[in-house]
Amino acid sequence: MPDNFTFGSVLRACDRGKDLMKVNRIHGFIIQLGFRYHEVVIGSLIDAYARCGSVRNARFLYDSMAEKDLISCTALITGYARERCTTDALDLFNEINRMHMRMDKVILCSMFNICANIASLSLSRQFHAFALKNQPNYDTAMGNALIDMYAKSGEIEDANHAFEEMQGKNVISWTSLIAGYGKHGYGEKAITLFQKMEGSELKPNDVTFLALLFACSHSGLISEGYQFFDFMVNKYNINPRGEHYACLVDLFARGGKLEKAYDLVLKMNVTPNASLWGSILGACRVYDNMSLGEVAARHLFNLAPQDAVNYVVLSSIYAIAGSWKDAWKTWKLMKDKGIEKDPGCCIIQCTK
Repeated sequence: MPDNFTFGSVLRACDRGKDLMKVNRIHGFIIQLGFRYHEVVIGSLIDAYARCGSVRNARFLYDSMAEKDLISCTALITGYARERCTTDALDLFNEINRMHMRMDKVILCSMFNICANIASLSLSRQFHAFALKNQPNYDTAMGNALIDMYAKSGEIEDANHAFEEMQGKNVISWTSLIAGYGKHGYGEKAITLFQKMEGSELKPNDVTFLALLFACSHSGLISEGYQFFDFMVNKYNINPRGEHYACLVDLFARGGKLEKAYDLVLKMNVTPNASLWGSILGACRVYDNMSLGEVAARHLFNLAPQDAVNYVVLSSIYAIAGSWKDAWKTWKLMKDKGIEKDPGCCIIQCTK
């Protein structure tokens, strides 16, 4: 006869979307065996539903609880953060704050992640102040979340300050700040930080090199980026993934070395995806390379036939080259397939 510990252990093993049916079946067993009001079991069930992406079921269970506890609150807020349900997470946070429930570090990390996802600097500062009041001695996980939050909110100096204040930095700490520098165009600072990381005797991982390659790509550091790719493969014995090749191709493409980018696509040991061909197509528009642009567009029409951007960019390449007939044919092809270009938009956050 299973008990609450058995159900907890089994539910912890379900952490992917494809395990959702298993969680549903276990939920049925819990009801049949009379554990539907057991707080520990329901908390584990909320956590399992949230980790499998079914935050709706997790919230239904949470609302049905007679007494909310920290475990169930943490599980649900973490699920909202993972699924980027910003409004729901903020509402739940306000609810448990009004209940004067003690906030743990996991909840605060989740709220930092929410702020990072929406890149809200004002909200980031509010949650940082709240954290300092409730958890002044934050650990490595909270420090990493702070770095990521400020970097994605556009305050790279605050991200660096959070990094410097950390006592126990790990690979994630260094990688998060490297990624932040890269995102904001500080390629040289990203490289300097990576060199300091090597000096600290911490071994970089594949995500570190992905952040570093991204930084080099967005700062025009072509030779440095290629050198780091070589370091990753030959010095640290890390097998490159599609994302690494995409960054390297983007690095060459942004630097105008389109033929080198195309050669890499032909020689690499992973199948080129739409993102990779998109980088080449975009660069062909910048550097007026119609012949290679046509090659990239043909691959994109097969990989992402409903993506309007690819047709628009190819048409623009033709127009720049003065090939108006081909530009018209591309627009007609797009229209015949029933594809419409989404109108441009932007979001401005009012701080007053």
